[in-house]
Amino acid sequence: MDTSALTKRYDNAIPASVAAYVDKMKELSEKPGVLKVKLLANFGRDEELSLKHGTDILRGLVVQLASTYTLTNTDRLWLHPNLCSGRSMYQGGKAKTIEFDINAFNASVAAYTTHSIDDIGTLQSENVTIVDNGMGESADTLLTSWILSGETAKGAYNELSQSKLNITSQKKRDALAEKCGATTRLMNSDYNMLYSDGASYYYYNHAIKPDKQALINVSPMVGCAVVQTSETEIESDLLTTSDFIDVNSLESTQRHRAYVDCRWKGKNIINTYTMRKPFEGFKEFLGERQAKMYRMTSGYFSANAVHDKLPLKTILALTPKKEIIPDQAVCHSQTREGVISMQATQETIGKLMKNNWSKLISKKYVKGDMLLLPRSMIEDLVAE
Repeated sequence: MDTSALTKRYDNAIPASVAAYVDKMKELSEKPGVLKVKLLANFGRDEELSLKHGTDILRGLVVQLASTYTLTNTDRLWLHPNLCSGRSMYQGGKAKTIEFDINAFNASVAAYTTHSIDDIGTLQSENVTIVDNGMGESADTLLTSWILSGETAKGAYNELSQSKLNITSQKKRDALAEKCGATTRLMNSDYNMLYSDGASYYYYNHAIKPDKQALINVSPMVGCAVVQTSETEIESDLLTTSDFIDVNSLESTQRHRAYVDCRWKGKNIINTYTMRKPFEGFKEFLGERQAKMYRMTSGYFSANAVHDKLPLKTILALTPKKEIIPDQAVCHSQTREGVISMQATQETIGKLMKNNWSKLISKKYVKGDMLLLPRSMIEDLVAE
């Protein structure tokens, strides 16, 4: 198993939380029919998709399979459900933050700009539209059918080719760009794709098979980059697993960029996609590949709506204090009042009651430091 890119990212000190999944991929690489596994620099757990499906789903790797390899439920770990995703760049287009029909997770339609200096020192600007989207639930359904039927790698590839899902995915991106007034498609980079060299099969999980260059997502807030490479695979993004922007340390202009220039479905102000940071060392990564940066100016993003399943620390960290929320930001009224919504579990209620019981219990049940409870409640308490 090739871990060179991941080892370089962590400077030969892969953290234990990631190493646990490296070990799982090592087990996969030793299975009959698995010819090679390569972990990329963006390897890690897909937090939102894992929470959605209730099982670990990894991202950032390339798996090479023999034609007879049979897919089983354990392969959900690496066979990412967002099949046939892609990132396409188009000429021009006007920034819009209206609602678009995009995937529920990690997709976007946004305006970008890049700058260069010509031969006589004049600053040149170029405006483009970049659409990052896939097939959503229909792709997930196809993958599930492969697993339930015990499809082989060859059979899955043949079915995927016949379905022309990647063509449909590209047409969806083209249609979204057209709604923004964009014109010519300048380039496209597919990821989460199943390829074949005629003898074996390759799944590029959040990896791109570049044709000398690739369009990668550095991070939603930083933007995208066109990189030059002679490699056979490259990371489709440079995102961390769960390292987020400190929303309460942002300046006024930055908050406007995060909550006004960027929009998503619904009124929950928490967005784990837009606020996710690129990994440390991303500048070196881009520099080594002669990257041309495209800065995001505004756009519409997936909501990544698994808010009720997020750790409480993440919910708190990604909820800006009421005093700093921009007036134009779309959010629930309770958020502007400093109220945070969270799941009511025995664990959280127990912790809250320890220090805040007199505030949480209705006044009709409290008198000073004494509880005035119905007999039935006392009976339940004693029974435990």
